Amino acid sequence: MYDRILVAIDGGKTTRSILETACALADRYETKLGILYVTEPGEITDDLIHEAQIEGVISTPSYSGTIDRFAYQTGTMKADMQRAEAVSRLAVEIADSVVSQAEAYTKAKDVKAVKTFVRSGDVAAAILEVASEADADLIVMGHERRSILGDLVHSSVAEAVDRKAKCPCLVLSQ
Repeated sequence: MYDRILVAIDGGKTTRSILETACALADRYETKLGILYVTEPGEITDDLIHEAQIEGVISTPSYSGTIDRFAYQTGTMKADMQRAEAVSRLAVEIADSVVSQAEAYTKAKDVKAVKTFVRSGDVAAAILEVASEADADLIVMGHERRSILGDLVHSSVAEAVDRKAKCPCLVLSQ
């Protein structure tokens, strides 16, 4: 039924259940599995960094050693450029860690053919691009439930991917 499944993860609360589902599908259909993480350097907030530290995705020194030292200079062009560069490096560090942990999880579940992808930019566009490149038969991703007002104000990556994808999408809500 499926030959190639693309799993889009973000390292958040739904990542584990998304991977569990994808591994079960890969096992059942003896399929290849692709793991995708998309970095959004502009979307890295102090809350996200703090969550990454708690989850063990990044170490405290990597954050405090790069971002905090620029906080006192915020507003100067040089400090803003240095902070942007540090955040970009941090985004790559987070992506590498999340993908490595996901790959280790899939190998522990005996999923044989795993390929990893890391992209930067618009999340929905990156998922669609990689799904096309990898010739995915199914996209598995998560969606965090929001209030009705939240859904009206913010567009959903899962919704955008589901509308434009050329293959079926399995969206797991949390």
